[in-house]
Amino acid sequence: MKDIEFYFDFLSPYSYLAWNWVKQNIDKYNFSFYPVPLAGLIRSYETKGPAEIVPKRNYLFKHCLRYAELNKISFHPPEKLPFNPLYALRMALEENAGSDQFQVIDTIFMNGWAKGHDIGDENFLVKILLQEGIDGNRLLDNVGTKEIRNALKLNLKRALDKNIFGVPTFIIDNELFWGNDSIEHLKLYLDEMDPLDKDKYKIFLEKEFTIF
Repeated sequence: MKDIEFYFDFLSPYSYLAWNWVKQNIDKYNFSFYPVPLAGLIRSYETKGPAEIVPKRNYLFKHCLRYAELNKISFHPPEKLPFNPLYALRMALEENAGSDQFQVIDTIFMNGWAKGHDIGDENFLVKILLQEGIDGNRLLDNVGTKEIRNALKLNLKRALDKNIFGVPTFIIDNELFWGNDSIEHLKLYLDEMDPLDKDKYKIFLEKEFTIF
């Protein structure tokens, strides 16, 4: 069974769309889940987030709506955008959620992006987790502890060390696949049908350039 690392932020609509593929394949691959703050990635590369460029933000949501409709995915953005995802991210850490991690992630994603609820509200997070039989109060109590704060920081460091620059990102065999639209490439890679011409890629990397 192939090992796949999945890096995501609940703030990212594309992370939610990618999560739907993860759920469909949860028994086929060995997934590890790494919540990471998108804002931390953006700051590290001294760039702007997609929502900070208004025409880009508007286009991306149009793209998300088209993709969701074509793929029969329920897509209703959270009632408050942007929201602070830190509570959700820390509650979804393996170090906090333990064996419930998958269910915690799924519950938060579905309530935020499929049902349009405010997943930046920590009290709401507790409520929806309790409804799933998960001790949301315990998870919330832990988010302010040094251990859990450090765990999220370590996830961010891990992502940066692996040259991750955005979410969602999948990593398999140290190969990076960024964005929901790269899932088709990921599937080819998993089937050992990767179309990448490594010789051409090597030549490309040897060129000096700053922009396309």
